[in-house]
Parts: sequence; structure tokens; C-alpha cells
Amino acid sequence: MTHTHGHPTRVAIIGTGNVGATFAYSLLTSGLSSEIVLIDANQSKAEGEAMDLMHAVPLGRPTR
Repeated sequence: MTHTHGHPTRVAIIGTGNVGATFAYSLLTSGLSSEIVLIDANQSKAEGEAMDLMHAVPLGRPTR
């Protein structure tokens, strides 16, 4: 888990279109963040992308 000055690193991604979803996946697999927050005007889309990322967790490093 990555920490900045002893604190967990949380990254918020606004927009879960192609670019936002790809960035979230890249961030997940890089292990540079301890938590990823997805924000989108379409809440169902953000929740779906979050579920996809949670299924990818075994392939990446531990990120919430």
C-alpha cells in the first residue's frame, strides 16, 4: 500500500468513460494508490466499473 507521509493515498477519478476506466485499471495494477474513488454523472456506470475493477484485484496489487 502506498503512503504519502504516513497517510494512505486516495485517488478520485471523475468520469468513468473509456479514459477514466482505463486510468483506474492502470492505477489499480500499478499499486500507486491505496484507494480509488470513481465518480460519474451516471451512478450505475461508476458502480459497474467499480465491480469490474474489484474482479481485477487478484491480477493487481492491493488497492481498495
